[in-house]
Parts: sequence; structure tokens; C-alpha cells
Amino acid sequence: MLAPVEESLAELQEAAEDNRRQGNNLICKGVVKSAPGGKRVVVQIGENTTPPIQFLVPGAGVTSVYRCPSPGEIVIVLNFGTGDDFQSCVALTGLFSDQFPFPTENSDEVVFKYGEKAYSRIDVTSGKMTIHAAGGVEYVDTPEVKNSDGEMADKVRRMSEDRRIYDGHNHPGDSGGQTGAANQKQGG
Repeated sequence: MLAPVEESLAELQEAAEDNRRQGNNLICKGVVKSAPGGKRVVVQIGENTTPPIQFLVPGAGVTSVYRCPSPGEIVIVLNFGTGDDFQSCVALTGLFSDQFPFPTENSDEVVFKYGEKAYSRIDVTSGKMTIHAAGGVEYVDTPEVKNSDGEMADKVRRMSEDRRIYDGHNHPGDSGGQTGAANQKQGG
């Protein structure tokens, strides 16, 4: 007489175990193992490894950002299918760790670090921005560069000072005398 009840209890216990197992796989913390082709990542979760899955980037629409996750980077894996095979997972990147620490601990700064040789830093309080590129800036493609006072400068002097030097300069002549000053002025 109790056999049907025992069967029902066994089925409920099995369903509860399936739900528990699927719930455990719903949100997992893992480590990026590799990024084959730079478009997907393989994540190690405990003893399990995902197939190549999508990863989250800050923007993928009209405004688009690409950053390939680094091997060893900690990620959160969302498993939308809640199964054991991790086929329908997405990796949420950007968790800092001992291997990849915060680039600053100053809460008034916004820092974008690009490997070990380049970064941009904005002091939110003062509005000062620093751009560092150890390898130099290779190319800036814009028709004009301006700043609020109309001046550009390098580590030697301001552009208006260069124009004054050019506009007032002359050259030694072939016969030992001086040529005239520049007849085409740069200053304005």
C-alpha cells in the first residue's frame, strides 16, 4: 500500500537533487583558462571546464568596446540553461584578484590600464587627465586639435613662442651678411 507513496517520494527526492545540482551550476565563480580566437573564453570551474563561451564586454552596440579576457582572470559564469554541460553560459569579466589587482586605490580616480606600458588616468575632483604611452602615440586621426586657450605645447615651449621665434628669425647670408626676416609669418 505504501509502494506508490515511496515511489512518489523517490521521484520527488530525485527532482529535488536535480534542482539542487542545476541551482549550483546557475551562477559559478571560475578562472579564464584560454580565449580561443579572442571571441570566446574557456573557463575552469572547480574540476569542470566550459566549452568556449561568450564573455561580457562594456559595450557591444553603436558604442562598442573589445577587451579579450586574460588567462587567470576571475569571472562569474551565468548558466542560462542550468545544465551540466555549460553550453548556454556567459562569462562576466572584470573581477580583480591578486594576479590582476586594482590599477589604483584612489576613489577619486578613473584609470584605464592597457597592459604594463600604457594607461589613462582622470582625477575626477580636479578634472586633470594623464595619458601615458611608453611606446608613443603612433597616429591621431583628426582634422584639428584644440584646447581651451587655443595653445599647444610640448616639453620645450608653447606653439605661440615657436611662432615668434620663426617670425623674427633670419639667416646668415652667403657673403657674410644677414638675410632679412621671414617674409611669410606663422603668427596670427
